[in-house]
Amino acid sequence: MGRMSFLFGASLLAGLVCACEPEPEIVEGSAEDHGEALFSDPTITGTTANAFSCATCHPTSKPAAEGPILPGAPLAGVTRRASYWGGMEVELLRSMNHCLYYFMLSSKAWAAEEERAQALFAYLDALPAGPEDEKEWPFTVPVQVTQVPAGDATKGASVYSRACESCHGEVKTGAGRLVARAPVLPDQTLAEHPLGAYTEEQRRLVFVQKTRHGGFLGYGGQMPPFSLEVLSDEQMGDLLAFLGLP
Repeated sequence: MGRMSFLFGASLLAGLVCACEPEPEIVEGSAEDHGEALFSDPTITGTTANAFSCATCHPTSKPAAEGPILPGAPLAGVTRRASYWGGMEVELLRSMNHCLYYFMLSSKAWAAEEERAQALFAYLDALPAGPEDEKEWPFTVPVQVTQVPAGDATKGASVYSRACESCHGEVKTGAGRLVARAPVLPDQTLAEHPLGAYTEEQRRLVFVQKTRHGGFLGYGGQMPPFSLEVLSDEQMGDLLAFLGLP
């Protein structure tokens, strides 16, 4: 009797498990299709702490003049470029692993023989590209930051919406920010650098440094750097004016 009860319970439990966890759907597609899915998938790092995907920072083609301002280089033609990171790296896979480590919190580098690495390469290689796209993409991050010209707050509002809002959310509230640890701008950063401990000029430079250096050059954090090529000093001045740091 006890054995029959046990078998019935086991059968019932198995049925419940099957009901709660349906068989995964198998989707057939090409390596390019797989790579396209990986390109926009933050779970490729295997950590729930990461919310970035390749698409968070990289456009697939050269952005329109008034389109989003993304820190990463356009990726059309990337598989045929001679170098990356402004000439600091000559292997695409190593460049990808830098992104995975510094910005996407991955502790494990991808290997060339891995299916996901090959799929992402296939997707990138298939992106429509011309000769200009295949040239090395400039990437200038000044080591020593300096003050930028005073800007226009109205123009700065556009810069914020195109370059900052997707990660930091709405100004002063952070509504819609990508992750809770992304600082609410400008208030949280100003609170961390109070007047008295910092001058007005130094607090302004804090924003310039963080935007230019991201997590690099000793600043720390997960933010990617915005090079001079994607965000000019004039646009930086406009952004600061919008944030109330003229």
